[in-house]
Amino acid sequence: MELVNEVYGAEEAIAGGRIPSSLILSVQRNIALLLAPMAPYLAHELWEMAGETSNLLKAPWPQYDPALAAEDEIEIPVQVNGKLRNVVVVPAGATDDQTKQAALADEKVRAAIAGKQMVKVIVVPKKLVNIVVR
Repeated sequence: MELVNEVYGAEEAIAGGRIPSSLILSVQRNIALLLAPMAPYLAHELWEMAGETSNLLKAPWPQYDPALAAEDEIEIPVQVNGKLRNVVVVPAGATDDQTKQAALADEKVRAAIAGKQMVKVIVVPKKLVNIVVR
């Protein structure tokens, strides 16, 4: 569904010719291939509309590229005494210390811990930062 939404969002670029037709055809083929297990009749129609004459069920599945799927940044929720205070965005390869510093630098988190003694900062890598205060 996200792929289809991206194609809808790029309609202006497609109409303007800024996106090559070969790329659009490749995306249409991949959408038909991905739909085939769930909506086979619709997928066969889309496959034929894309100009394909081969058997859809014997076509190779789209190749997965982990480099394209990798996130550049991740969102980390920050809790103070177990209550969500904010979500900070850090680079995907951030260390625990960098994540902790980003959480402590956030305005909402600083307001929540202002005037309190920080007992512990718990960092669950790439998942969560929990700050315990008294």
